[in-house]
Amino acid sequence: MSSRFTLFALFMFLLLNTCNGQKPDGTPTVGGDRDKHGCIGSAGYQWSELRGECIRLFEIGIRLDPQAKDLNQTTSAFIVFKSMKEDAKVELFLPGEKAVVLPKVGKGDAGTWKNKMYLLKLSKGMYSLENSKKKLLYQGAASK
Repeated sequence: MSSRFTLFALFMFLLLNTCNGQKPDGTPTVGGDRDKHGCIGSAGYQWSELRGECIRLFEIGIRLDPQAKDLNQTTSAFIVFKSMKEDAKVELFLPGEKAVVLPKVGKGDAGTWKNKMYLLKLSKGMYSLENSKKKLLYQGAASK
């Protein structure tokens, strides 16, 4: 009877620790790292304010490669639109920074999005991201 109790107690311990996002040895379980929005970071998801959902940048974002020499050349930035038809705003994901939403400037087909810190332009099928000092930071093709 005591061995049944011990097995039951062990089972409950394992179950409870797995549910809390940890293995019995205290290491995190893959998928047990949900953020406040429910996005699972270890699976590549992060929250998009613009879209209002968990997204994977490498699946739906447009990659912008570093151009400035002082940037980490192995880490890209990404831009995300709410939808392909609705591009009044764009969300900018920079390495190591909180995502920011840039409003579209002007009307028509020309693509320009801007806030006080960044300017994103679409020209000849390329997105270019500059800082407020007009320094080119990132660039990438408009189509995947």
